[in-house]
Amino acid sequence: MALQLNNDLFDLLNALDNAQHVPGAWQAGLVFFRKYGGNQITYTHERQDGSIVFLTTLPDWWMTYYLDNNYADLDPFIDVGRAYFSPTRFDTKNVNLPISLSDPAAQMLQEFAETGSSSGFVIPTMTPSTLTISGFNIANTMENQEFSLFYSDKENALALAAHAVHQRCQELDPHLVQTDVHLAPHKNTHYPLLSPRERECLLWLCKGLRNDAIADRMGITRVTVEMHLRNCRQKLNARTREQAVVTAIKRGFITP
Repeated sequence: MALQLNNDLFDLLNALDNAQHVPGAWQAGLVFFRKYGGNQITYTHERQDGSIVFLTTLPDWWMTYYLDNNYADLDPFIDVGRAYFSPTRFDTKNVNLPISLSDPAAQMLQEFAETGSSSGFVIPTMTPSTLTISGFNIANTMENQEFSLFYSDKENALALAAHAVHQRCQELDPHLVQTDVHLAPHKNTHYPLLSPRERECLLWLCKGLRNDAIADRMGITRVTVEMHLRNCRQKLNARTREQAVVTAIKRGFITP
């Protein structure tokens, strides 16, 4: 299996080198992901203007429903892409994701299961130095246990393939403006100003400090640090501390 997987990765890289446009690179990726269990595959990319574009094999009825309901604003898969840099598994049946979900986000995840997607991977292709979101959602019909067994030795290969497809798409059409895509337009959102203490907490968090260390640096209690970070999440409409940091940087509240 390992030899076959390596050969298939080699074939994918060759196909990407030969691709002359994004649809060609996308099709090369689909061949690989489908061979390794992907039933519904989506590539998500955030443009510099804040709009989000989707290349996907999901049915048109779902994408129309998704865009009509502004689901990009609460999509838990996008939130995972903001908060994590490594592949993250999901399970729609048990609403299992490593982030806290609002009720509307949990409902969206359950509705997503109606596309025939029971489990899968979110594979972020964003690097820590990049503030835009991009990544792959590779979903299938497997139950959680079957999924874990099937992908136990394939996760790294899928991540490598996702990054390779993303890189080639970026080389061919960085903002996917010449490609037929589904588009979620950017909404101008007003964010309340962060207090100096809130900004300082986020800045130390961005530098990798934990709550106790932040409290020591700022001369305040851990409880106060937690309060400031909770306020930051609320003001920035962020579900995780990591998402709050990314949003604060993008909006110019802090400079790492």
